Amino acid sequence: MKPILEFQVNGSFNILKQTIEGMTDEEWTSRPYPSANLVGFTAWHSLRTIDWAINTAIRGVPEMAADPEWRDVKPDGAYFGAGVSKDAADAIARKVSRSLMTGYLEALRAQAMSWLRALPSDDLDQPVDLKSAGGPDADHHHPVVWAEVEDLDGIPTWQFLARPCVSHIRVHYGEMTS
Repeated sequence: MKPILEFQVNGSFNILKQTIEGMTDEEWTSRPYPSANLVGFTAWHSLRTIDWAINTAIRGVPEMAADPEWRDVKPDGAYFGAGVSKDAADAIARKVSRSLMTGYLEALRAQAMSWLRALPSDDLDQPVDLKSAGGPDADHHHPVVWAEVEDLDGIPTWQFLARPCVSHIRVHYGEMTS
């Protein structure tokens, strides 16, 4: 199971890289269809979700976006995109550049894949405890975010990786490329 998860998580990074690098700055702040979020927000949200899921939710450490080098990736009140308003989502796409996200993607990929390769296979069966993950100040404890993620609390790590870091990314890929 672990090699498949590694392949799929790395695949999430691959499709996000291809999407981000394959668009223009104008496309970054466009909507693929009228009711959709701006493409830049969706790409941003996808990478921020992987950062949150692996670092905060599973590992119990601060997100990479909390590092000084990546502070501009995480505007105040943006969390990782879950539960934000359409106006806030639009503001994120206009504030966080495509080029910044390309660097963040590669740094996050290196960190995430190194961690996943070193993770003992038995750890994949451990339940993810979102209620204690990251401490009481973790973004996912904010009520609007919790409403979006509470159904993930207690599922096994392998399933947690497969849902936010793989299938969720594929859904957003479809939105961005439609």
